[in-house]
Amino acid sequence: MNQNERICHEKTPKGIQTALDTLAMRKPALSSLVSAFGPVLVARAELTARLSENEIYKPDLPESEWVRFSKGVHLFAITGLMDFQQKFKQAAQMILPPMAAAFPGIRSDIEAIKSNIEDDSLDAGDCVQAFLQNNSRKIDALAARAHTRPDIFRFILAQIAEPFKEIQARAFSPLIEAHQWPHGHCPMCGSFPAVSGLIGEEGNRWLQCSVCAHEWRFRRHTCPRCENKDQDSLEYFFDQDSPVKDGERVSVCNVCNTYLLTIDLRKHIDPVNMDVAAMGMIGLETQAREKGYSPQAEMLWNLMQ
Repeated sequence: MNQNERICHEKTPKGIQTALDTLAMRKPALSSLVSAFGPVLVARAELTARLSENEIYKPDLPESEWVRFSKGVHLFAITGLMDFQQKFKQAAQMILPPMAAAFPGIRSDIEAIKSNIEDDSLDAGDCVQAFLQNNSRKIDALAARAHTRPDIFRFILAQIAEPFKEIQARAFSPLIEAHQWPHGHCPMCGSFPAVSGLIGEEGNRWLQCSVCAHEWRFRRHTCPRCENKDQDSLEYFFDQDSPVKDGERVSVCNVCNTYLLTIDLRKHIDPVNMDVAAMGMIGLETQAREKGYSPQAEMLWNLMQ
């Protein structure tokens, strides 16, 4: 994989906060959205900043596993996800308060889960193992113990796990540099992108994973979701009133009826964090949904749409 040209954007808590402040100033109508979900992005970044890539074991995989990788098996499916049991409680304490504020409809559930984690009514090891094993029976039992629904409990576990997936993806990034990945799903965790960036003189497209934030280069005129290459069924539209015009656009595929947010970073004028920039395109997302398209991957702020 060619890693020489990559998206350069802010991932530090301070940089993300600056991008949030700039977005709220440039688009005042989105101030409530920024206030609700911005703290979640900052909390994730603060947690990730406390984790060390150097502490993560990097396996020496045999060639047979790289053959599987080349055929589209993502790396975490081969290696497994890191065990974050020791830092689970700390992660919950950092992530769940802003999550509760962002999702008032399930605030009481989130606060109950947080309380049960803090007093060890929910054992960190049980929670992490249930998540890592995707064990529905265990998740149902843990959800019942926290007096919440299994789908809400699973959602909260996924939010707590995301920073650990991100730091593992960063640690594993050098492992895949010599290996081709022509697929539209993430080479690390297998999730789809919610946003892409165009960079360089030729406007090369890089996708950003909606879960682990890994970035990988992908063909510009191909749908990541279904890998459709028919140019007659691929379109895009943008906000004519935007100060960056088609620098912020929605790419749509009429085969799988999905959309992908696309940011031309050669034209963007603000401090850029890809998640914050995507948040600023919620109006274009709404238009895409009204036209009958679904997101290739959900972001927190459009889950309730």
